[in-house]
Amino acid sequence: MEHYFTRNPTSPEKISYIREVLRGRSILFKTSSGVFSKNKVDRGTKILIEAVDVNPGDVVMDVGCGYGAIGMSLSFSCDSAVLIDINERACMLAKENILLNRIPNAYVVCGSPSCVGRSIDVVVMNPPIRAGKKVVFQLIAESKKCLKKGGRLYVVARTRQGAKSIYSYMGGLFSDVEYVSLKGGYRVIEGTCTSCNS
Repeated sequence: MEHYFTRNPTSPEKISYIREVLRGRSILFKTSSGVFSKNKVDRGTKILIEAVDVNPGDVVMDVGCGYGAIGMSLSFSCDSAVLIDINERACMLAKENILLNRIPNAYVVCGSPSCVGRSIDVVVMNPPIRAGKKVVFQLIAESKKCLKKGGRLYVVARTRQGAKSIYSYMGGLFSDVEYVSLKGGYRVIEGTCTSCNS
């Protein structure tokens, strides 16, 4: 079975629409086969969205954005949101969803976090756990390089699917790492970049 963490999904497109209330706002999403959680915004994503601390002046980066749920929902609370994914179908859906919901301060980059310079205040990520630990750790390390001094990186994972190992890995990258949410079998981990020289 093809994984959604694929540049060019080969599965036939099956378009559908879902409406979700996220951070108090009703958002309409166009979804399709070949992207993560196509039938509804998954529980881990919702827990992450609620746990993230975003300020009005922040630039937010949603890594592995899928059809755009995290980045779009946070865009209403920040200066701007950059949505990134390697999956070209996901990128197209995210672009269409930004237009569909008339969100003026969000845009999509099809590629990896390394495409973005060091200009980000907050990174958010529901990582592709099934792609393997090596891929997840690489995404975290690349994303950290995009953070300004004082920037924060949030990752959500199931407790039984590697949250503790992600916490340990982030402990080696960030001077300050903590769990900011423990809910429904998920953990949201926050790493703060007090000095971003690496």
